[in-house]
Amino acid sequence: MKEGCCHTGVYVLAIGIITSGFISLNASAAKSGDIRLAGSSNPNQGRVEIYFGDQWGTVCDDNWDKNDAFVVCLSLGYAGAKNAYVGAAFGKGSGPILLDDVNCQGNESSLANCKHRGWGVHDCQHSEDAGVECLEPKSGIPSTLQMYEFDRSSDFSSHLNKLYDSKLGCDFYFLINAPKNSSSLTICTHKLILSMNSELKFLKENDANNYSMTVEEECLPYIDDFIRYLYSRHIKITLLSAQCIHKMASSYGAKELQEYCGQLFSHLLPQDPTFKSQVAFYNYALETGDALLEELCLQFLAWNLEAFTKSLAWFDLNIKQLRVLLERSDLVIPSEIFLLKALEAWTLKRKISDPKNVSELLDCIRFAMMPPDVLFEAQLNLTLYETHEDKFHSKYVQALIFHTVPFQKLKQHTDLSKEAYTPRLYTDTWGYLYNSSYQPSTIVLRATGHHDYLRYGSYSRYQHQTVTSNPSITFTTPKHSSSLYKSETMSWSVSYYSSSESCRNLGSSCSYDTYPVLLLSPQSYTGSDIQYENKALMVCNGFYVSDVQDFKNNVAVVPQNGSQSVFPCSSKYSVYRYIVRPVYFRK
Repeated sequence: MKEGCCHTGVYVLAIGIITSGFISLNASAAKSGDIRLAGSSNPNQGRVEIYFGDQWGTVCDDNWDKNDAFVVCLSLGYAGAKNAYVGAAFGKGSGPILLDDVNCQGNESSLANCKHRGWGVHDCQHSEDAGVECLEPKSGIPSTLQMYEFDRSSDFSSHLNKLYDSKLGCDFYFLINAPKNSSSLTICTHKLILSMNSELKFLKENDANNYSMTVEEECLPYIDDFIRYLYSRHIKITLLSAQCIHKMASSYGAKELQEYCGQLFSHLLPQDPTFKSQVAFYNYALETGDALLEELCLQFLAWNLEAFTKSLAWFDLNIKQLRVLLERSDLVIPSEIFLLKALEAWTLKRKISDPKNVSELLDCIRFAMMPPDVLFEAQLNLTLYETHEDKFHSKYVQALIFHTVPFQKLKQHTDLSKEAYTPRLYTDTWGYLYNSSYQPSTIVLRATGHHDYLRYGSYSRYQHQTVTSNPSITFTTPKHSSSLYKSETMSWSVSYYSSSESCRNLGSSCSYDTYPVLLLSPQSYTGSDIQYENKALMVCNGFYVSDVQDFKNNVAVVPQNGSQSVFPCSSKYSVYRYIVRPVYFRK
């Protein structure tokens, strides 16, 4: 039989069974591990109920805390947990009590993946049912349950899903086992339909009517979605399921799905304001040797490092991971002393006692990028200075040479191309925040240094400057990081053009190939020893940095509609940060 003919026959068979009236569709049937909230008129709070063994049940409040509530709320698509409730605060449930002594770390994708006594094992009454109150997602912040749809079903998806749900006439069984779970799961399907999926080589090599799959316990809640995709070639993926779907697709040869998930990570990484998912993706990339995903995770963490250091996930990094991150030059931070303080907080929280490990991390700090007065205050206020005084002294000598020796002499004895002398993307002294949404009057927002974080880095306090006639704003920075230039400043002109028409209307010369464009032009003489490697930061929805562009000939092009950004933005950009980066000429 020809392949195309066989495909048609299978689909006709599927449609025939569906339309014959034998199938009762339940496409939204709950899966093992699914969560719902009950007993409240507010959708973001209620008694926690979990699905297992074809029934809904409650969770006992023994050891119930905010970490457990956080996992529940995140799995339901909320921004986090506001409260964890005990003592049947939302009324007593009915039916079985399915979980007891739940102990979540806070980074699990499902309550079912947290430590507990075992399904149905408890010593509780319904007067001890656990509850939660979740944080509502903020406006403009995507839900953790935002769906991304991958469809290769040739318009037969709904029919095949109905047939899959019906379990009518099953003749092939997937036997699902988890290494740490004594229970097993069986999913019945139709071999003829599965055989139409050319990627399923393991089925062609198997003449039996079943196939065993080993799935990690944290991926059990998504195994039905994965099997359904093998069957119907259609799947919906969220932030919570992406890693598991990618892992299963990789293990069982679903290459198209694997590639799609890989492309999806750039959409998913910005969705978790706690940074727990980003760190989990980073760990997964290291475990699987996925260099592209590893760099993608590091890129996002680097561009949003200030907010990352303020999250609990900052302390989840191990020494090697932290060192790799600290070595990067594309870290977006207020200043180098900010990074040193964040490192100290990490060492104290992690109780790192090995002086060699701490010394290696201190080697990643660019002491030459800190002014001498800041270095002096550091030795008075930092605990790390007390425990690593020799290391600090050697770094201080290096920094003081940079700050006091003229360039012409310094370059003869110092390799200025080393990272120790390369500025990162500093936002306090060297950055300018610009909001284009107030056009035609141009409002430039310059951060005062007091930051209120709503998500990754949304600033709420600014100095406002309004200009109605001139499209350019002027601001000043030091001429260079070296203290030799402390009495000299550089003036910079900041402009933004959304289109060629807006450019012409403001009386400017408009010869740019694409729009919008950002302009950052020096208004004073730079000197013969200094060059500038300036950057433009694209801030998505005012919350997180989703792309960074170089200023080439003083011009940076804004990715159109945010879709071409490294981390695609769902709306047009309106907030930008201009970063000035002075370096000595590297000849």
